[in-house]
Amino acid sequence: MNKRIGNYQIANERETMPRISLIIEYELKMKDKKGLFNILKAKADEVEKELLRDYSEERVTRVIKKLRKVVNKVKCPPNGKNMGIFVSPVAEKVYYFTPSHLEKYRLPH
Repeated sequence: MNKRIGNYQIANERETMPRISLIIEYELKMKDKKGLFNILKAKADEVEKELLRDYSEERVTRVIKKLRKVVNKVKCPPNGKNMGIFVSPVAEKVYYFTPSHLEKYRLPH
């Protein structure tokens, strides 16, 4: 909840903390731990640079540390599944899911 001080509204710290959502499409390189780690490390580096444009280093460091912890312990996705990695100041979660091919569901023009 936000605080009001005089004419100013102060955002709750949790509301101003960065959050990370990564959707990673399956690649053959992800079959082994080294290939998966290289892909995820590159994504983490990219996300860190993006977050530093909008947030202070102190706030970015908290979620990036969590993301890197997830990257180090994530397992190779089974049977060509995509991955969703979600990190916030209070939680981290990894999902594996089968991609849906929307081409099959497009309506005729």
